[in-house]
Amino acid sequence: MKRENYPTPETSKRNVWGIVLKVIITVATAIAGALGIQACHLL
Repeated sequence: MKRENYPTPETSKRNVWGIVLKVIITVATAIAGALGIQACHLL
């Protein structure tokens, strides 16, 4: 029996970490952008 449909725990962990990193980067970018906009309004 081939288990191609079921990824190994290692690959699934990699996918999860990849998603987590993308989310963190997106959120960090959004926060940085918001802070940058606020800083521009304060000046």
